[in-house]
Formats: sequence, C-alpha cells, structure tokens
Amino acid sequence: MTEAPLQGDSNRRNGGMASAGGAALAARVIAQGAQLAMFIVAARILAPADFGVFALVAAVSAFLFVVGAAGWREFILGWGGSDRAVNQAITYSFLSGYVLTAVGVASAVVVVFVYKSPLVSALILTLSATLLLAPVTHTLGAILVRRGAISSLSFVTIVAELAGLAAGVAGLLAGWNIVALGVGKLVMQFVNLVGVALFARWPVRLIINGGFERQIFEFSRSILTTRIVGFVSGNAAIFIVGAFLGVAGVGYYRAAERVVSAISEMLFEPLRLVAWMVFRQAADGAEDPAGIRESLTRESHLIFPLLILCAAPVFVGAAIIADDVVGVLLGERWLPAAPVVTILALGGLMMTPSIVNEPLLTINGKVKILPPVSIFNAVVTVAIFLVFTQFGLIAAALARLGASAVVMASSFWVQVRHADAPWWGAIKKASPVYTGIVALIIVVLFANHWLTGQNISMAARLSVEVFIGVVAYFSVIFLVRPSFLRTTFWL
Repeated sequence: MTEAPLQGDSNRRNGGMASAGGAALAARVIAQGAQLAMFIVAARILAPADFGVFALVAAVSAFLFVVGAAGWREFILGWGGSDRAVNQAITYSFLSGYVLTAVGVASAVVVVFVYKSPLVSALILTLSATLLLAPVTHTLGAILVRRGAISSLSFVTIVAELAGLAAGVAGLLAGWNIVALGVGKLVMQFVNLVGVALFARWPVRLIINGGFERQIFEFSRSILTTRIVGFVSGNAAIFIVGAFLGVAGVGYYRAAERVVSAISEMLFEPLRLVAWMVFRQAADGAEDPAGIRESLTRESHLIFPLLILCAAPVFVGAAIIADDVVGVLLGERWLPAAPVVTILALGGLMMTPSIVNEPLLTINGKVKILPPVSIFNAVVTVAIFLVFTQFGLIAAALARLGASAVVMASSFWVQVRHADAPWWGAIKKASPVYTGIVALIIVVLFANHWLTGQNISMAARLSVEVFIGVVAYFSVIFLVRPSFLRTTFWL
C-alpha cells in the first residue's frame, strides 16, 4: 500500500470549501435519513420495552466509544510534526478498541450467566464488536480531513450508513429482535473502516513507544475530559426530566430533543469538518506560532459569517414551523412536543459558536482551555435543569435554552480571549443575514396561517413552508448585498 502525503492541497483549488461542506452535508442528511428509516421499521416490529433495552445498552456503548476515541483523532488534526506521532496515535486507537471490546465481552458473559438474558447478551456482544472498529475508524478519518478529502470521507459515510440500514432491516425482518439493530451498527462500522482505510492509504505501523507519549496523552486527556463532561451534561437532562416529570415527560422531551439533534447534526458536522480543514491548512502554511495565530484569525473572518449564514435560517425556521415538523416526522400524537422543539431549536442556534471551539483552540495550542470550560458549562447546565425542570416540560425546555446561552457566552469568551476570534466583526459582516431572517419569518408565518385552512396534507404544507422560506431568505440577502453570498460560500 502506497503512503499518501498527510498534507493536501488547499481545497480552494478544487472548487472551494462549499463543495467540501456540501459533500459532508449530503453525508449527514443521508445518515440521518437512514437512521430515521431504521427507527420507523423497528417501531413497527419491536415492542416499546425492546426499545428501552436497546436504548440503555446503546447509551453505555456510546459512552465507551467516547472513552475509546480519547482524542486520538483530534491529536492528528492538531499535530504539525513527525508522521511517527500520527502512527503512534493510530496504534493507541487500536489498543483502545481491544480494551473496550474486552469490557463488552465480559459484560455480555455476566448478563447471560447472572441475569439469564441471552438476547441482551447477544446485543452487548454485537455492539462490543463495533467498539473494536470504531476508535481506529474515527482516527483514520482525521487523515482524510487533514488532506482536505472530505468528499471521500463523506462518500464512505454514505455507503456505510446505507449498508448498515440494509443489514438492520434484514435482521428485523428475519426476527432477530434488538440484535438486528446491533448488527446494523456493526455492518455500518465495518464498511466505514474499510472505506476510510482504502482512501487514507496509510500503512499500518503499530508504534507504542514512539517518543511522543507525553504530547499524545496530555492532548488526549484534555479532549477526553471535555468529551466525557459533554456526554454527561448532555444526558443528565433526561434523568432530571424523568425524576421530576415522569416517563411521559421524558418521552416528549426526548422526542423533541431528537428532532432538533437531527437538524443540528446535519448542519454542524459539515461546518465542523470544514472548520478543521480550513484552520489546519492555514496553520500548515504558517512559519511560526505568531503566523499560525494570525492565519487562524484571518480564516475566522471567513468561517464565522458562514456559520451564521447557515445556522440562522435552519434553527429559526424549525422553531416557527415546529408543529408541522413534529407532525410529519413523529406523527400527530407527538404534537405536545412541538413547543419544546421551538425552544430547543432556538437553543441550537445559540450553540453554533461552540462548534469551532475544538478546531480553533486545538490548532492554536490552547487545548488545555477546553476541559475547564466544559466543566463550567456542565455544572451550570445541571444546576439550571435542577431549578427549572420541576415546573414542567416547557420549563425544562427553557432550562436547555438558558444552558445554551451560557455555552454561547463561554464560547465567545474563550475564543476571543485565547484565539483572537473576530466574532464581533463577523456578526457585523453577517448583517444581511438578519434582514433575510426577518423576511423568512414573515413569509413562513403567513404561509402557515393561510395553508392551515387549505385542504392539503401536513407534509405538503411543510414542504411549501420550507421552500418559500429558503427562497425568501436567500433572495432578500442577495438583494441587500449580492457579494455576501458569493464570498461567504466560496470562502
């Protein structure tokens, strides 16, 4: 296997950042669509109790993946030295997978012999196998991002998600129960690993003591702490809602959260990948630390308006047509969750600045700032939920909104203070967006009011609202300042 260079030409020479972001967006849309299709098929076959068991085991598996990923990928993305350190980080990702798989196998043995549940044990074994593959897949993906090969990475993601969907549905139809969902995840992860390895063309050289242990583990510790704190704070809300509002409250809150998280993932993941790629390539072109900081600040002037331009219409639009979004995606019996979707969507907009925390601070050499900031955000989030959730479901959603405001403020502070992030200039530069948002709100609210009295389906009404909202938003921005769209999308 021939080793491809770790660095790649700037993606601007190959069509601009818009093509990379578009490929990543397509991958996230298809991935979310595949997961939604899997959920719909499973809901028609499995009982609610089965879903509960799978959710619990999958949550534990997700936590173990957070531990196994451990920042190896981010180390590679932030590293600017010898390729030997890259091989060493990949080796550690291999070892992480083996350790986590051993933990999973041991847990499966306990479940089958102590709790006499072979079905749950089989699910644990299946998800444990995914943990063997996931850390190294995640790490090898960093090589593609560094080269600017986001389109290749997106292609692999699409193929893997569709393969996982096919395997999961086949298993459900064959009567494999919850194990079918685990098989779908395993197939998806296997295809992902094979595809990333083929495109990366990075020869496997396992190096445990390569001389970079201190740099790797210090860096990974910071990322791991941040991720664990984020995982705990993100899942604490569910338990707090359950404690105060009961199972029904959890159901509505979780449904609303799932809708907004699907939107967030489709939007934030492409933007995060583009930010990593742009900032990494800017740093690679600098000659010294001062030049790196200056280059990152210059690129931030281009990236930040793009974040505002993309996030504002998506979250504001979801907030004002939440009834139709919930009705079409989840069904009319879930409509009580619509007000929660509205509030959580506004919170999602506030979370936008935080998606560049890791790439901007990591490449600036300020990764140690992330853990204390994450801990602060987590403590404040839990405290807000404990105070407000007791007053009802809407209060719980408002608690999330307040927590999102705190995350936004802390992100502004840490980026401006430690990376010279030009947020205030970007907010001014993005002024045409605010006019476009006003137009979107007026047009969509008017259309919603008029279409509600017409004899059309909810899905048709939602389609019309989305279409005219997009047209109104970009048309007004183009009329106000045509150059803004061109320079921002092309970067």
